[in-house]
Amino acid sequence: MTRPTIPFLLSLALAGTCGGAAAAGASRTPFDAALPAWTKAAGAPRALDASRRLSRLGLVLRRSEERQQAFDAHLAALQDPASPLHAQWLEPHEIGERFGADAAEIAAVSSWLASEGLELESVSPTRRILRFGGRVEDVERAFATRLAEYEVAGRKRIAPRTAPSLPDAIAARVEHVVGIETLRLHARAMPPQRRDSASLERARAKASMCGAGGCEHYIFPGDFAVLYGLEGAHAQGHDGSGQSIAVVARTRVHAPDIAEFRARAALPAMAFDTVIAQDGTDPGPPADHCGEVGEPACDDDDDARMDQVEATMDVSLAGGAAPGARIKLVTSGETDGVDGVILAIEHAVWAEPLPARVVSISWGTCEADNSAGAAAYVNEMFGDAAMRGISVFAASGDAGAGDCSPHHQPPDGDRRHSVNLLCSSPHVTCVGGTELADDTAPAGTYWSQSNGPGFTSALGHIPERGWNQPINREGAAQVAASGGGVSARFATPDWQVGAGIPFERTGRYVPDVALNASAHTGYFHCMAAFGGSCVRDDNGAFHFMIGGGTSASAPSMAGIAAMLNQRAGAPQGNLNPRLYAIAGNPLNRALRDVAPIDAAACDLDIPSTCNNSTPGAQGAAALRGHAIGHGHDLVTGLGSPDATRLLEAWMDPASAGTRLNQRGISGSWANPATDSQGLVVDVSPDFFNAQTGNLFAGWFTFADDGSQRWYTLQGAAGDVAGAALPIYETTGGRFDHAQSTTTRAVGHAWFVLEACDRAQLEYRFDDSGRSGTIPLQRLLSNVDCATTQPPPSTPADARYAGTWADFGTGGQGLVLDVSPAQTLLFGAWYTFAAGSVAGPAGQRWITLQAAFPAGARALEDIGLFESRGGVFDGPADTDTVQVGTADLAFTSCTAARLDYRYTSGAFAGRSGSLDLTRVTPAPAGCQ
Repeated sequence: MTRPTIPFLLSLALAGTCGGAAAAGASRTPFDAALPAWTKAAGAPRALDASRRLSRLGLVLRRSEERQQAFDAHLAALQDPASPLHAQWLEPHEIGERFGADAAEIAAVSSWLASEGLELESVSPTRRILRFGGRVEDVERAFATRLAEYEVAGRKRIAPRTAPSLPDAIAARVEHVVGIETLRLHARAMPPQRRDSASLERARAKASMCGAGGCEHYIFPGDFAVLYGLEGAHAQGHDGSGQSIAVVARTRVHAPDIAEFRARAALPAMAFDTVIAQDGTDPGPPADHCGEVGEPACDDDDDARMDQVEATMDVSLAGGAAPGARIKLVTSGETDGVDGVILAIEHAVWAEPLPARVVSISWGTCEADNSAGAAAYVNEMFGDAAMRGISVFAASGDAGAGDCSPHHQPPDGDRRHSVNLLCSSPHVTCVGGTELADDTAPAGTYWSQSNGPGFTSALGHIPERGWNQPINREGAAQVAASGGGVSARFATPDWQVGAGIPFERTGRYVPDVALNASAHTGYFHCMAAFGGSCVRDDNGAFHFMIGGGTSASAPSMAGIAAMLNQRAGAPQGNLNPRLYAIAGNPLNRALRDVAPIDAAACDLDIPSTCNNSTPGAQGAAALRGHAIGHGHDLVTGLGSPDATRLLEAWMDPASAGTRLNQRGISGSWANPATDSQGLVVDVSPDFFNAQTGNLFAGWFTFADDGSQRWYTLQGAAGDVAGAALPIYETTGGRFDHAQSTTTRAVGHAWFVLEACDRAQLEYRFDDSGRSGTIPLQRLLSNVDCATTQPPPSTPADARYAGTWADFGTGGQGLVLDVSPAQTLLFGAWYTFAAGSVAGPAGQRWITLQAAFPAGARALEDIGLFESRGGVFDGPADTDTVQVGTADLAFTSCTAARLDYRYTSGAFAGRSGSLDLTRVTPAPAGCQ
């Protein structure tokens, strides 16, 4: 890692203006958020020896608002395929020159450190982190706190007992204090299981474990390729050749374990590299056997060997997914009290030259246990990784919605919702876990009862559900489920939009994608230190290991990323912005949505494969997690990848068709074969960001008994031809009356454009399982839809189209379509019965239609029409009659008034007024 020399820094420090004399007695700024929550559950604190020397403490220097905006804008440009800066990655010293602290800022903070008797150790290459060390008594005085040592799970950790503070002049230059708390990471691997195999030549090789009671299947690299669509990419030569993947660890790996893994899996022989982190220490030789006198038993899962299990499985699976890639194990033992995995990550991100453009991290620590300073530090590393074009993958964790609970152990009663801190950074692709639903079809549907080359037995893609195994092999409760939730430290990134992403945007939502993590179909690997060396005996049989957890999912996804880099011919950096854009276009089919198999039966108080809730301790209530839903969810993210389609979509994410992110898509759409029902669509371009708008639609249809039903659809609409949208149902209201309503997602729809006047709506309802596809035609003429960019300007009259509501009557409103080409107004009014009617039966809708003369802002005697007798998504003889009139006056582009009078129909004799407000932003130029 490149560093400025200490003499140079000290010479700058002497020029500073904020030394100890200035700080003495001065007002101080506390860093309240620096206190880690893990201290509350730790043992009794013990004071540190005042003369003990601490090292690798740090200050994260604050960026000015202008400099941070420049950093964010540059990073966005690097990740934007349309930008001339796309993939023009920076080296650490370039990041420092452009966006780091200037010499005066570094000098001022360095001078203060020296005045407090603390020694500057280094400045990060990006000029954002100052590392320093010194005696405990000097650290405590400088930061006006007391440090203590705690014992947590048999390991000693330090943390401040009171909030540290800095003199105001220094605090103004510092964003966070780091290192005065011990950041400890934990392996996410589940305890390994040893299995036996018969020889390959036998018809029923036990790699598929077939017997009288059926078959127990495991995932070999060949199976993974079949399940996740790698076969096509491999056949095209995209196997990660020419790429490197860095796997971070704190142990070495026994090289024969990797060699035997690749030999049994019929992968080409390839050595892996071991890289000791520059600031770390060699962790020592790996374990290579077990079970002998004086040696650990083969079922002894002590921490050191579990760390080696993690490293071994990660190296194996990353290379199994991308058999042509070079794997680099970046590792370190604990050094000066700093976790070896942290040192390994630092090296993987900041070292020059760079070890690899893909980094896999199967380690973590719960966000809720750690301070804001720790969060800022890891995010700083990963932000620099994104600037360098590094794709970082982290396991979402194996404790469901409560990452602070012990993984793969009995529940401890921890009731905190939390995500993996390393996963919550927006610069990291967070990988969650699924389970193969191979028990939903007859035997032989998904697996062969015999094995092909490399013990492959999967026959094709297998539907997936959420991974949640609340019961272990002994029948006892355990915490083992796909990690996921909402970060409390990081805001929702601009690019994180799409079906399933809440509009409240309360934080970074994880995971992003998911792959199989279940021991139900665990991953094959080899490890002699657990008795699974994979070495064949004279009969051709061998012992092997089965593993799982999201720590298996993350390196597997890293292998797919290496293939992406190879296909694109360049590093792709943070995959997240492109992944969400690709997922937003249903035409790509590159990410398979993991939808609930039986959503109606999903109870969040009961851990199951439809959620990531966790079991309770000693009969206590479980920690309620998050349910799987259509689109993105907090268990499986966007879903699981189809690698071949993902590679294709990566090169052309927009695919064919007309882009949705334009106001010209707004209007009324219907299937002429299903009379009197359809959608009125309102698109607000660039609502979320420059490439992503918001699409709202009212879907007006019928129940099978001929009564009216309506739904709303809402979600992100990108510069692509399709969008995945949740279907919402609102119930409980009363006509033109303030009353509490209930809105819930009841299904999912895919709205796909074929042209400016043709589209398809594919739908699926969760409760009933009803599904189908509706061909749609635009009812009124296009006025500003474009198949190329930029679209023509919106005519003035058309700007009054959109979604309007009277906020005094919850859950109801109007969607208007104004066509200057035909000088017509069409609209749909979605509301409720006059009396309170429970459930969907209370829904009512009315259509509006009238001439709209050019330049008109007030319309009188608009016809109000009521339709009856239809059948959901089917032809039927419907009866549409006028039941009243209304006057509509636009006082501005955001305010209007509707005066209505009903003479017949469901609302006969009723009249009144609605004060309407535009729900979505007004079009540009509308006043």
